Amino acid sequence: MPLLEHLAEPLRVVDGLTRLDRLQPLDGWQSLLLGVVRRLLPDADVLEVTQAVAHVNDALTRRLLRLAEEAYGPPPGAYAWLALGSHGRGEQVLSSDQDSALAYDDASGSSAAEYFPRLAAAVVDGLARAGLPLCAGGFMATRWSRPLGELRSMFAGWVDDPQPDALLRAEVFLDVRPVHGDLPVDVLDRTLVVGGSRGPFRVQMARAAVSFRPPLTAFGRVRATGGCVDVKRGGTAAIVLLARLHALSAGSSARTTAERLQAGADGGTVSRQGAADLIDAYRFLTGLRLRVQVEAVTRGEPAGNDVRLDDLSAAERAHLRDVLRHVRDVQTATASRYATHTVT
Repeated sequence: MPLLEHLAEPLRVVDGLTRLDRLQPLDGWQSLLLGVVRRLLPDADVLEVTQAVAHVNDALTRRLLRLAEEAYGPPPGAYAWLALGSHGRGEQVLSSDQDSALAYDDASGSSAAEYFPRLAAAVVDGLARAGLPLCAGGFMATRWSRPLGELRSMFAGWVDDPQPDALLRAEVFLDVRPVHGDLPVDVLDRTLVVGGSRGPFRVQMARAAVSFRPPLTAFGRVRATGGCVDVKRGGTAAIVLLARLHALSAGSSARTTAERLQAGADGGTVSRQGAADLIDAYRFLTGLRLRVQVEAVTRGEPAGNDVRLDDLSAAERAHLRDVLRHVRDVQTATASRYATHTVT
């Protein structure tokens, strides 16, 4: 069955939403997504599965925005709803929370400061009703509704004066993608690509990319805590950071992790073998995350990122060790290439 046919049911729910005060169909949204992921996992490319989850969440977000516009009246100026983090990359899993911002035209007028936060609140509340958790760090459009010029200045600040603490907090913004609205926001991508050509910005990004070390012992064995490995913190997070670094260093605004790594390989910022190994690692670790999340949600438990080693076959444990070693090796090469030891 083609992938889009698996998405028919959640998309029908989206089409059936008619008013902001009639969102009861969203109470079963997470169950619908669970069913989609469960059906797709055995046969589909796992990275296509994460894109499918992002696709239906895009559709839901756009529908909520249109309903909010109908309820509150036309916006006072052009705007763009921005997906950030894993949603911005189109790589959502069952544990993904909300990451968003809203950019509006600098000439929108004084009413924009009241209208757009109200619009954002309606959408964030609707997404929360659908089971998408609020971002613990507060990276949501309810807090981040800003004129485009202000967001551009913020991005330019990271490029011009890349303070490590600010960059670590801002990583979620570096995966920005417009989901809805008429306001062109290409300037944000262009600002980041310019940053990729600047040494200090790249060094600080490289420093962040090598900070999430894979859970390996000095002898290269997988180090478990309580019999489990957090495959996000110890694996996929590092790959996402490495991919973003190497793509921007190559002058690319690619969004997905695999496309970024390929852009880095094409641009010579990472070896082709290193990029291929990281793509394989990302695919494998994401598959493990989704598998344990499906099992947890089916049991009525929260979706997490801990994989119990005893639940893996011998071949899977060996592959886990190998992919974590690949991540560590690329981190080592990246630290050397960008001289991360020279910054604090």
